[in-house]
Amino acid sequence: MHPKNRYRGPYDLAALCALEPELTEHLIRTPDGRTSLDFGTARAVYLLNRTLLKRDYRLAHWDLPKGYLTPPIPGRLDYIHLLADLVPQASRVLDIGTGASLIYPILGSREYGWSFVATDINPVSVKVARAIVSFNSGLSDVTVRQQTRSECIFQNMILAGEFFDLTMCNPPFHADRPTAVAAGRAKWRKLGTSDRGLTFGGVDKELHTPGGELRFLHDMIKESKAYARQVGWFTTLVSKKGYLSAARQQLDRLDAREVRVLALDQGNKQMRVLAWCF
Repeated sequence: MHPKNRYRGPYDLAALCALEPELTEHLIRTPDGRTSLDFGTARAVYLLNRTLLKRDYRLAHWDLPKGYLTPPIPGRLDYIHLLADLVPQASRVLDIGTGASLIYPILGSREYGWSFVATDINPVSVKVARAIVSFNSGLSDVTVRQQTRSECIFQNMILAGEFFDLTMCNPPFHADRPTAVAAGRAKWRKLGTSDRGLTFGGVDKELHTPGGELRFLHDMIKESKAYARQVGWFTTLVSKKGYLSAARQQLDRLDAREVRVLALDQGNKQMRVLAWCF
């Protein structure tokens, strides 16, 4: 994890359970005798998130519709810290596909005082994200916009005359739901335990997109060129190292001025952040 990540060490489960007693129902004993939270249970992850956001980020209200993606906070926070290293003086950020959780704007505004425009194509996610903003006075610098055109990423979201120091995105990684479910099962097999499905939940638009991650990445890079003068750095999470070669070739063709790959260690899964500017 990033050196600045406040969750680098183990959770103080006793303190967290005191704040949210229901967490005690999801404690387990690990093979080496430690007490841990059952991170394979969606309800446990949801309760942990809600408790951390209340305690550490002073949120009065945070909730999600049933089945929607519950993002693990430590990994999301690492992305925020990597962006702060990339652009130390950043002040305005565009979050593509913010989800109902609004997690990146919450963390970025609280950790670094950034203002955000958060976008999503799912009307339910937009409604819930706007509710989170309205119910928490400290999020007044967060604006949530509805993307109505499925073929667009930046278009209609970056308005004339606007400038963003950074864009960020946690894209759908799969081409369809069966592929997403299969990936979840493969993860559990790798961990040597029974299949628990999609632990962190997720509705269709959060999990998959036509053509999968590679096509999404290609479309994002292609569209970014039109907004070269309105964005300092474009960034996105990339799940597979093999996708970076094709992305670099495309960026070379578009005359990107600089391309960087930032490592993001998320436990058993190695991720990376692709960043480029024109």
